[in-house]
Amino acid sequence: MPTKNGASPAPLEYKIIYSKRKTIELRFDGANLLLIKVPQRTRKSAIEAILHQKADWIERTRKRLAQRLPVPQMVQGEQILLLGSWHSLNIRKVVTPDEIFNTPGVITLSQKLASQGAAGLIPLYRQVTRQWTEHYAQIYSEKHQLPYNGIRVSSAKTRWGSCGANNTLNFSWRLAMTPLLSIEYVVAHELAHIKHRNHSKAFWGFVAQIMPNYEQGRAWLKQNGHALPVF
Repeated sequence: MPTKNGASPAPLEYKIIYSKRKTIELRFDGANLLLIKVPQRTRKSAIEAILHQKADWIERTRKRLAQRLPVPQMVQGEQILLLGSWHSLNIRKVVTPDEIFNTPGVITLSQKLASQGAAGLIPLYRQVTRQWTEHYAQIYSEKHQLPYNGIRVSSAKTRWGSCGANNTLNFSWRLAMTPLLSIEYVVAHELAHIKHRNHSKAFWGFVAQIMPNYEQGRAWLKQNGHALPVF
């Protein structure tokens, strides 16, 4: 995935939060702020000890978060990620449906949507995610006799997709930022769960049967998924 150059990361800041809890929790708020949630009356030495113990994890996680792309600011000409490549944002007062993808490499949005900030992209991302997940699901469902109970496009941030107990397929609209090969892989993955409700060797063998080149789509998500903007 193409990347954008950014400034050097700021120094890491720490914020200790005391509350009625029993354990210490470390959580990042962005790449430069570490939240340390601790039980009331926790000694400073105990906090220092856990920071020393988790030093490697803190550094790895911070580097990973620092690679995350910034949230789009929705200004004219800004580069917007769609289907794994960058598109120039064209903001117009009024936009008809057929103008959104009328020019290759350009996303045209109305001023009303752009004024909502990055959230203005969500309707487009939902549309694209539904379009392509339905496309691949229909093909593979018919080919491998895997009946599913509809598709739901969600706002999930921690998973690309899931298969419900009633065989409803759920996909995050964030998939619209990934290449078609990755969307195809996630669809094949969730369809495979209709037959195998686990991640056993048999499951992965069936995924390969559905989509022989699934590892390429999966690899992109592993290498780049953490860097996608979160909004």
